[in-house]
Amino acid sequence: MTGKTKRRTLLRHAAKAALVGAMSITPIGAQALDKNLEPLQVTVPELVRSGEPFTLQVFVPKFKFANEETRWVEAWLGRKYLGRFEIASPTINASLTLTLTLTRSTTLRVRDFYGRTVVKKLVVV
Repeated sequence: MTGKTKRRTLLRHAAKAALVGAMSITPIGAQALDKNLEPLQVTVPELVRSGEPFTLQVFVPKFKFANEETRWVEAWLGRKYLGRFEIASPTINASLTLTLTLTRSTTLRVRDFYGRTVVKKLVVV
């Protein structure tokens, strides 16, 4: 076994141990963070007509802690990335309205800065 192979094996084992250790650690204040987060709200119609525009509304509630950081929301339709929308002031409620058109059924995923994710199946008729 060469020195290079030994080094790779050592790094692989060390990486596995580090990941297992990191996954079992709960960050300080994580329970308080979960209690103070309101759910991300996404409104879309039950059925979407092929080729006709519909509205996607995302309501992002304000965060209860006094963080002065920029928040963002990402939207995905299937594998297509719609975009990242940034909200400058975390002390206000924010809403986002998009007008979209679909030709086939797909899955909508909306994710925000705090890890809240909403997944909805959009059925096109």
